[in-house]
Amino acid sequence: LRINKPRDAISNGLCLLTEDRRATGIMGVLSVEDNVAISSLSKYLSAGIFINNRKVDQLVKDNVAKLSIKTPSGKTQIQSLSGGNQQKVLIARWLANDPDIFILDEPTRGIDVGAAELVRNKLVELRDAGAAVMLISADLTEVMELSDDIIVLCGGEVVAWFDSAHKPDAVELGEYMLGMKKMQPQ
Repeated sequence: LRINKPRDAISNGLCLLTEDRRATGIMGVLSVEDNVAISSLSKYLSAGIFINNRKVDQLVKDNVAKLSIKTPSGKTQIQSLSGGNQQKVLIARWLANDPDIFILDEPTRGIDVGAAELVRNKLVELRDAGAAVMLISADLTEVMELSDDIIVLCGGEVVAWFDSAHKPDAVELGEYMLGMKKMQPQ
């Protein structure tokens, strides 16, 4: 698989929820509707060039309801929403593509408890539906609760790999994360 631009990743069923939603996720001057639909617009074209606004409106309404996004309307600028609602809009963007692989970098950092719980539940739902979910998180509790396998990186190298049969406790996981321990290759 060769990915040279975002469109390559999208067309191959990959999505990335970046760590810094404001700098590399949302398009702040655009509406909630535009931010949800931007990566899947090709699905909503009529005659190959005209956007079917009814279908886009329905996509946004469905996701606002499904993800409990608090917004006055789909036309609201995304930058006016809370961090948690911005994050849910970004998740809606990727769900619109029906990807096979989700890469989520710190998906619950900086959002309120309710939004974080919704995001965690969505990750479990995606995994249970057969999607591959790669979670990148410094939140040990989140990692322990949501992961089947855990790969620990320290200094740019893999220092531990735990499968679902052997999950470490938080202390042991922290020791690997801090470079205090390193698994021996098997």
